[in-house]
Amino acid sequence: MSLPDLTIPTTFPWISPYLRFNDIWRPIRENLPPALQGILYHYEYTTSLTLADEDPAKAAWQSVVPDLAANHKFLVHNILAVASLHLARLHGRGSERRAMTDLAASQMNKAIQGFRPQLNNINAENAAALFASSTLTAVYFFRTATQELEDIRASVLQGTITPPPYVVDRMLAATLRTIWGLRGPWTVLIPGWDHVVNGEMSVIANRHWWPKDRRPKSDLALEEDQRLADMERLWNGGPDPSPDADTLTSALFYLRETYALVSELVIAENEFPYLTSVDYAYADEGGKIVQMKDRGAIFVWAVRISREFIRLVEQKNKYALAILAHYAVLAGRVRNVWWLEGMGANFIITVAVALGRENWHLIEWPVKQVNVDLENAFSARLDLLEGAPGEMAMEVV
Repeated sequence: MSLPDLTIPTTFPWISPYLRFNDIWRPIRENLPPALQGILYHYEYTTSLTLADEDPAKAAWQSVVPDLAANHKFLVHNILAVASLHLARLHGRGSERRAMTDLAASQMNKAIQGFRPQLNNINAENAAALFASSTLTAVYFFRTATQELEDIRASVLQGTITPPPYVVDRMLAATLRTIWGLRGPWTVLIPGWDHVVNGEMSVIANRHWWPKDRRPKSDLALEEDQRLADMERLWNGGPDPSPDADTLTSALFYLRETYALVSELVIAENEFPYLTSVDYAYADEGGKIVQMKDRGAIFVWAVRISREFIRLVEQKNKYALAILAHYAVLAGRVRNVWWLEGMGANFIITVAVALGRENWHLIEWPVKQVNVDLENAFSARLDLLEGAPGEMAMEVV
């Protein structure tokens, strides 16, 4: 595959990427061919700013990661993979997008090859780099899984309601890959906890300011919590409870806790919004768009659920799938984050085809909240950079 010719964006005409004062990327840049230097430049000035909400965390992705990458080559490949994927998103469609997507896959394969052996010995020297690498890998999985789901849907005959079983299996596998991707950083955090949370990447790993007592904060949050609580009746309400009741109830508990945390981090309309907050939409159709202080809150559920629950999803347990669809609402509400774009809706569509039409009543609320048209899930779709009226255009992000 030949790489496209990359030019330095004219946004920074007075800065040379090769001759700069205090160039913290120089040790990495000098070892890259010109095309990859251009991609690294894109990460430095654009992609790095999309990986976190708060300024200290953004600064870490810009100023701490270069030092880590200089000593851990696998992290360089992670950086190039995510930046290439970002460029692919901004290119829209066509040969340039395909070239960037292929390059991202190649770089991610190299990153994983270097990452895996390090997991056998997590220590003070490599913990921060491993955490950064696993976080970037998760971002990669979010975006590529959504792309794969879109491609699968596009390959199915238009107007299809019930796709073939192999299509359902492929969609479910892509969806679960994002769950496993989310658990990657947690895998590093557990054995290397002290090294990460007290080290150079602490501003990204630490969430000490999150409320400890997580309860629904608003009337709407209370209403949604009650809706979630009522789901337990599906497997525990009759005389013959499900043998998987404990696993399902545990996953539901963590989902309610995550919804409550998000409600704590949503900024009230009478508060001055944080400059680093993100748009969070309560229902696509006519719902209000508010601000959320930290989008990282929506990932809590995925790292808390058990392997047994994930196994139930793999087995297409209808109650586990329903819980997953209700989780997808949180991702579907986040706005203007390129690597989360479309994830919530595609999760819900995947759950719908895995459940079968006869069980769609289990996910009526998620479908409505994210404005998914299940009857036309395999119809032609536009792929636009811009969101709903009033939202920030994706070109800006």
